[in-house]
Amino acid sequence: MKDYYQILGVPKSATQAEIKNAYRRLAKQHHPDVNKGESKAEEKFKDISEAYNLLSDPEKRKQYDLFSQGGYGGGFQGAPGGGFGGFGGYGGAGGATNVEFGDFGDIFEELFNMGGVKRGQQRYRSQTQHAQAVKGDDTNVQLEISFFEAVEGSTRKISIKRNGKVENITVKIPAGVNNGSKVRVAGKGQSGQHGGKDGDLFLTIQVASHPQFWREGADIYCEMPVTIYQALLGGSITVPTISGQAQMKIPEGTASGQKFRLKGKGAPVLGKTDRGDEYIIIKIVPPKKISKPLRIALEELAEKHPYTAEEV
Repeated sequence: MKDYYQILGVPKSATQAEIKNAYRRLAKQHHPDVNKGESKAEEKFKDISEAYNLLSDPEKRKQYDLFSQGGYGGGFQGAPGGGFGGFGGYGGAGGATNVEFGDFGDIFEELFNMGGVKRGQQRYRSQTQHAQAVKGDDTNVQLEISFFEAVEGSTRKISIKRNGKVENITVKIPAGVNNGSKVRVAGKGQSGQHGGKDGDLFLTIQVASHPQFWREGADIYCEMPVTIYQALLGGSITVPTISGQAQMKIPEGTASGQKFRLKGKGAPVLGKTDRGDEYIIIKIVPPKKISKPLRIALEELAEKHPYTAEEV
């Protein structure tokens, strides 16, 4: 008699979830498509399907447990001619049904359906041939993209390992993704079994840093260097944005670190039509060398228009 628990590698106390997980793991390992030309793998796969088909049905599992532990008149007792005693009255005319001991699946179907050996064999074989559909596993891949690909969106060709082979696919990166965003590509995971759906591909996005811009959500930040004269006098300055150069006015006496907002100049909000803002952070850059005339002019200015930092 086949030990279906042993075939699936689970204890008799296993839950339905544990039985299902064991079946999925073993079915993938011994599937004929994965082990082409290996007859042993094909036989093993049939045994696994047979075991799961029975143990996944609570009622059949209950009867199997009783049957295998001798719950029907003391269990299996050999009868003359190679059959089993204690089961007369439904397999033939008043005698025990003669069934090969190794074909336990047929015996079991006969026991429950009470319809004779031939019909039991046909029904059981039909069940094992149509094993339960199993969805394929999802595949997870990390994908690094540039700052502007994340902001504007892009199309990328990537190579993934799928069903034991390398496959080249084209994926669309939506505008507004950021570090840690997940992009789902339906049906590009591992193949399903017995008619089950293919798994999905999930891309975890990693955004490369940019030398000028950085992001916080959909808002973009940029540090803008200005001269002492620009900061003191104010006026219009040219600033970079993700869509090109733009003009921005700063007031007289602008301080280093002061922040100015350009509304709607940020990145798209993922999945929406809204955009974030861009923030320009001022950085005052003094001259590296001070010429003699400049020093004289600055000293005169400091003498005529003195002020302290505390007064600002």
